[in-house]
Amino acid sequence: MRSSIQLAAMVSLAVFAGSAVAVAADHTDGSEVKKDSSTDINDVFAFTKDKKLVVAMSVGGVTAPAALSNAAVYTFHIDRHAAPLAPAAMGKSNTLSCKFASATSAECWAVDSTGKTVDYVKGDPSTAMTSASGKLKIHTGLHQDPFFFFLVGLNKAIETVQGAAAGLMAYPSGCPKLNQATVETLQGQLTGTAVNNFAALNQQIIVAELDPAFGGAGDYVAVWGSTNKIGN
Repeated sequence: MRSSIQLAAMVSLAVFAGSAVAVAADHTDGSEVKKDSSTDINDVFAFTKDKKLVVAMSVGGVTAPAALSNAAVYTFHIDRHAAPLAPAAMGKSNTLSCKFASATSAECWAVDSTGKTVDYVKGDPSTAMTSASGKLKIHTGLHQDPFFFFLVGLNKAIETVQGAAAGLMAYPSGCPKLNQATVETLQGQLTGTAVNNFAALNQQIIVAELDPAFGGAGDYVAVWGSTNKIGN
């Protein structure tokens, strides 16, 4: 293994990758998951720290729920590969899954791709809970949303494109072909005065610190998150 691990993370259809840290975001999902905002995944993060692999998942849409759901399983799917974003065989990912009885009572299992439980921890995640092996540590709670997002600028940009769309040519896909004037307007709306409109928003975040060897061999780590109702 090289000294630095290449990381990738995904949730929904958005993918952002980097050599030291990777994140992915979507702060809104379909109608079914919106019935319980505590199961609505916002972002997935992955990075290395002190020779450990750290993964994090924030949930709740724009407004954070008071607690994580006690009726759902929260799962990180973690795989290492020789090449970036090489897919794992269906159902063969390594997983870290957690259940939360309450804000102060939880249990998590690290399960390899063969279905074998390789680590387990139970306790109070609101402070931090560490497995007997010392290789798995979990913390949950309300924290400032770490994802930078200029929502005001995005909304202005959408309004600009919609207003100009009638006079623009379109690509075969139907997307508008922007003229230079519209491009310059969008650049000004999205860059020069950008502020983080998520800075004041707290999110329910699950943070896990794992043995970097978890997930198999290879210099690239792919991470994505899922939530599932217990019993489904």
